[in-house]
Amino acid sequence: MVPISVDSRPPDGGLKTIRYIFAANVAALILGCLLGFYWNGLPAGSDGLVSIFAWLPVALVKGFAGPLLFLAILNGMMADQPLTAGVRRLVIICAINTVLAVSIALVLVNALKPGTHMEGLVRGFSLAPSVTAPVSPGAKFVSWSDVAKSMIPDSIVRPFLENNIPALIVLAILFGLGIRSAGRRDGVWDARFVRFRGYVEISLSVISFVLRIIMMLMPLAIFAAVAKATGELGFNALRSLSWYLLITITGMVLQIIIVYQAWIAMWSRRTLRNFWRQAKIPVIYAFGVNSSLSSLPATLDALDNLHCSRASSRLGACIGTNFNNDGILLYEVVAVIMLAQAFGLDWSYVHQLGVAGVCVLATLGVSGFPEAGVVALSLVLPAAGLPLEIMPLLLPADWIVARCRSATNVISDMAVSLAIDGPATNVGGEVS
Repeated sequence: MVPISVDSRPPDGGLKTIRYIFAANVAALILGCLLGFYWNGLPAGSDGLVSIFAWLPVALVKGFAGPLLFLAILNGMMADQPLTAGVRRLVIICAINTVLAVSIALVLVNALKPGTHMEGLVRGFSLAPSVTAPVSPGAKFVSWSDVAKSMIPDSIVRPFLENNIPALIVLAILFGLGIRSAGRRDGVWDARFVRFRGYVEISLSVISFVLRIIMMLMPLAIFAAVAKATGELGFNALRSLSWYLLITITGMVLQIIIVYQAWIAMWSRRTLRNFWRQAKIPVIYAFGVNSSLSSLPATLDALDNLHCSRASSRLGACIGTNFNNDGILLYEVVAVIMLAQAFGLDWSYVHQLGVAGVCVLATLGVSGFPEAGVVALSLVLPAAGLPLEIMPLLLPADWIVARCRSATNVISDMAVSLAIDGPATNVGGEVS
């Protein structure tokens, strides 16, 4: 929901940061493996020090993730764009994509059970007491009345303190609707609310900058987590991560081939050959710089070349990108349920759907921020009762997964824009 300038382009400093993080992650992975070989020879107390290195960046991400989500949604509610014209079609298309992305993720993790290959990797991590009790197969873990109650904030401050995602989203929407009703008359914002929106945007920029700094500390967490896992399991730790990599990327490929190509070919009536000819530049760019937002100008150019109307492309690629984060969603659902399998939790399908719903909520509004997948996962793991400290173990494989997420989200933005526009005979028309 974050308003996006279609003329924004990634500064050189952003590319330098990406290169630094990539090089630092590779170095952390190598050095962590080397330290793991000498793990048993380390002085007493080293284990605790390494654990602090693994915990610190993750804890910082968790601390800023809640306010980030709140401000992102609030800022989106204060956008200049109207909340009507074409939004109904956008919501329907995004809802269909979300359901299919979750379905693909659930089918893959339940059929292949990648978590059973990661049992050794999670050894030493403790679960929340509420999820450790043995439950018979098929038992329902989710109390829908408790879920509904958790979404209603009884305090303005408590959702921030507890990182309660549903309550934060409800709070942001309520504030956003109130601000929009009080500050917007006849399609024009009152000057006071324009100033307030500026403060919100500044706050988002500050949090975004802080997160970039924290992400530069993530190699430290990777180094510590890999050293500990390699010291205890050897190279079986990296072999376990290959399953996570395989399942996640397979899910994204299936979403692209089945879902997006169906919208393109069957609904919008564009030829797939022409679509991929135009899409390759923004997709390659998004994969290279790990940012679907940075590739937005190229995405809009490609949609223009596909004769998608400006109204549809702006709605689908600039606004819809905040709702249609299937790459991040697939990654979260696979990661959470895979880790649950690794811990030996026998979650029912009802419980898995409940966790998937939390994943959907966590993806709202974060697409334009650095390492959005990591930020969203830091909210979902505690909500699912899984230890947040285990997240650094996934980060060595996250470099390639993150780029696949960005490429998937770009293709998603283009497919949604074309689906909103309708059949190709409608080229040049406005969104109804």
